Parts: sequence; structure tokens; C-alpha cells
Amino acid sequence: MKFSLLLLLTIVSAVLCTSQGPDTRIVGGYPATIYNYPFVVSIVYTNPETGEQTPRCVGSIISSWHVLTTAHCFSDPNVENYKLRVGSTSSMEGGTLFDIYYIIIHPDYVESPRTADAAIVVLTQHVTISESVRVIYIPPQETYIPDGYTVRAIGWGAEEEDGALLDTLKVFDTRTIPLQQCIEAFADDDNINVYDQVICTQAAGRSMCTGDSGAPIIIGEVLVGIASYSNSCDDSTPDTFTRIDRHTGWILQEAVPPYGRSAASPVRVAPVV
Repeated sequence: MKFSLLLLLTIVSAVLCTSQGPDTRIVGGYPATIYNYPFVVSIVYTNPETGEQTPRCVGSIISSWHVLTTAHCFSDPNVENYKLRVGSTSSMEGGTLFDIYYIIIHPDYVESPRTADAAIVVLTQHVTISESVRVIYIPPQETYIPDGYTVRAIGWGAEEEDGALLDTLKVFDTRTIPLQQCIEAFADDDNINVYDQVICTQAAGRSMCTGDSGAPIIIGEVLVGIASYSNSCDDSTPDTFTRIDRHTGWILQEAVPPYGRSAASPVRVAPVV
């Protein structure tokens, strides 16, 4: 059964993620704070040889124990080399650092051509809900998302190819495009499998870039996609996102609290009638 996204968003109150941001533009987007998007976390990687820490990916809090991101973020399978920075506008300072208990990679994930690019990160301890730390809704299965619909992307990625990653959160609005248009755009690219479990977006002067892997796209309070693949940091080709509604059942099955504990804030599927 398919649910109308317009109906879904009418029902879900627009409290969490509706700030339009100030007028001052940064490249391809607007500056924001964690209080506008308190479900967003920075996934920080520590190089085991040098000890250098760098932001690697972006994730979204989907329960008090779980963060959703893309599977390709974890090319190094050692969870001890990753930490999650929660509750901070900065990708490298402030907030609270959380250790990872384990990572659940989607069973259908293929690195190349990239397919079913999703992972659930299980924390060693639960987050505490506050003004800067919140859980975001996931959509019901088979949610209808029309072509040409405006979605909002959020992340700390670079402003240009080979550029430095941002330390401050940014957002930009973009639009969904027809799947066939996206398939044609990547027809000669063997690194990505464009199929019905992918959302593609494209907008003039706006694009995901290095460091935005796993970054969410949202409509209102609903997480509809996570950044999976883009072959440039400009608007010449679409950005591709793993569709969350195609994996809602898997998320509900796997995102259970560890240690047999209860979740103060469990996974929340956006309500419908």
C-alpha cells in the first residue's frame, strides 16, 4: 500500500526541521545550527596509524540507541576507530562523543555498483533527548514521493571538490527528479546502481560533496533519504540517496535496544490515516 507524502506531512506537525535558515548563503547552501536539526550527528574517524581525527560521514538519530547512515561509510570495519558527535553544530567540537557497540550493514549492500547503501549504528549507551538531540521520523513503507518535490539536505561536507570539510552545519533545498532521468545520467557510471530504492535530486548551484555521505534529506520532520553517491561536487549530475521507505521494515526489525534494554525514544514511523 502506498501512502501519500502530502498526507503524511499534513499529519506530522512541523516542529523539528522547518527553519528556512538565514539569508547569508554559503556555497550551495545556508548555515544552520544543531537546534534546527537536532537529529543530525557527525561520524568521526580516527586513523589508527596517525591518530588523526576527521569527520567522515553524517548520520541521523532514529532512536535513543540508533543512528542511520550509509554502509559505505565503514570501509574500515573496526568500530573502535569511529565515534559519533551528537548535539553539536560543529563536526569536530562540542556536543557529546559516543562509542559504537556494533554496526548493522544492510544484507543486500553492494559496494560497487552501490546498492542498498544503508547501515544502522548501535551505540554503547543511549542518547539523552534535549533541545540539541532529537529522534527523527522515518517514513512508512512505500511512501509516494512525487517528482519535482522539494527536499532539504543537511551536512558538513566540503564546498568544492578536494576542498576542506566544513566545521559548521549547512543545509540546502533541492528537488527530486524522475528515476528514468537519473538512470540516464549515470548510464555510463558503473559505480552506482540506480533503481527504485534510490531517490535522485538535482538543483542549480547545489550539490552534495566530500564528507556528505550518509547526510539526510528530509521533508518536514520525515527522513526520506541518506546521501549515497555523487560523481561530482557540482550540479552537473544528480545526487543519489538511499530511499528510507524501501527499508522501513528492515529498520524496524533491526533497530532494537541492545543488552535487552528498553528505548526511551524508539524508532518512530511517521503517522498516517
